[in-house]
Amino acid sequence: MSNLDYSYSSYLEYDYSSIAPEEHLPPHASFASTTVFIAGLIVATIFSATDQTPTTMASTAAVVVGISLLLSIWLDYKRGLRNLFRADLLCLAALYALTLLEFLFPQEGFDERVTLEQTVKALHLVFIGMGGLAIGRHLVALKPIQSSWLNFSNISNKALFQMLLMAAFLGYLHMLISVNFDIFRMIDAMLGPRFSEPWSRGRLGGATSLISELALMLSAIPPLAGVIWNRRQSFSVFQLFIVFILFALTLFQGFSGGTRNVFASYLIAFLIGYLLTLPQYSFKNTIIPILIALGILFYASDHMLAFRQIGLRNYILNEAYINNTPETFAVDYNLWAIGLLADAFPEQHDFLGLEIIVWSIVKPIPRFFWPGKPEGLSVSIEEIAGAEGWTVAATYLGEAYMMAGIFGVIGVSLFFGALAGWWNRMALQSQSAYAMVVYALGFFALGVTMRSMFWLTTLILPIVALVVIKKLKIVR
Repeated sequence: MSNLDYSYSSYLEYDYSSIAPEEHLPPHASFASTTVFIAGLIVATIFSATDQTPTTMASTAAVVVGISLLLSIWLDYKRGLRNLFRADLLCLAALYALTLLEFLFPQEGFDERVTLEQTVKALHLVFIGMGGLAIGRHLVALKPIQSSWLNFSNISNKALFQMLLMAAFLGYLHMLISVNFDIFRMIDAMLGPRFSEPWSRGRLGGATSLISELALMLSAIPPLAGVIWNRRQSFSVFQLFIVFILFALTLFQGFSGGTRNVFASYLIAFLIGYLLTLPQYSFKNTIIPILIALGILFYASDHMLAFRQIGLRNYILNEAYINNTPETFAVDYNLWAIGLLADAFPEQHDFLGLEIIVWSIVKPIPRFFWPGKPEGLSVSIEEIAGAEGWTVAATYLGEAYMMAGIFGVIGVSLFFGALAGWWNRMALQSQSAYAMVVYALGFFALGVTMRSMFWLTTLILPIVALVVIKKLKIVR
């Protein structure tokens, strides 16, 4: 079987008893690819320590880790292109993008923010975290998931379309209510500055915030659109038009909000839903869509960062995009934030311990049901960074370090690696279109979780909703 020749329908009907065990395992990383990647992390640790400035340290690490990650991907590609559509690989790629990718480009202002010692600490935590993810994915057995709750039969095209309409209605309901169901006013509000929309919730939320929680269902639209596109011959032109409008609106909503990780997750969820239900793989229907998505993401990234405070409308009307010619590519300097936390704990603050775990679990509980719910951590990242009026992200690595230092980073990384490896088993447990939508939503959740572990319990709610909807036979 060639790497770009995979028949979805024949996979459904294949008799696994007639083939070797290795051929019907779920997508997974080989021990060889993990060994190469771990070796790359060790080399990066040694080489980056010899550099003289924070920027050169980070740049060396970015190059060495990037090469080792590509080599490990190439080794896994030998089992076929489909073997690369894995949650653990997304986690590693996302963490690399959040911490090291920007240092492949000049970053002249970085040296002014951090010291050599902070950079060393931050890089070591990144290496340990990536190593934990890579090792953790091997901690689960390579066999189908046995849970009947994740064993889906297929559903009709009619049900897929109904599911898309249901996700759109629930996801946009709080927005529509805030504008008296005036769709044009809703779109106009999306063009305003960040957090200025009429549906923006207060810091602590309230009774009305219960409806806004349904916005999580928007994440189901991209993978559903990807699956429906592969079945487009079975849908009417009108239905495909509705699918296109809802998918485009969702991408626009993610783009206009200026939150790059959400926009990226929408694109990735669409790609996973699309790629995993392709009848066959070819360069045209596989590689080209991936390259287009990456191009859109990189092009949109700089613009989103530039307009999210002034709004897309002002950005266009004032022609601010003309002067938006960044000299380099930048993300968020998460490495800087991680270094600050590594300096502050435990010298200035005690480790937060179980407080991190508790907040991660209770975060999605609406305050309407729990008025005494904590408002946040006793020591915030913003407080340590001296940020007023803006948020600071330190990826899950910084949060795990706040919990229990290096042991927290190791433990959480192993857990996320194992969770991603376990989720990959969904790709074999059922190849139904509905299962692939659920599987793609797991990508969405894990990808955003790399930015902050506090989002995991919130972003799995759409997955729970789709599972319950199917098991209660609301759609067939």
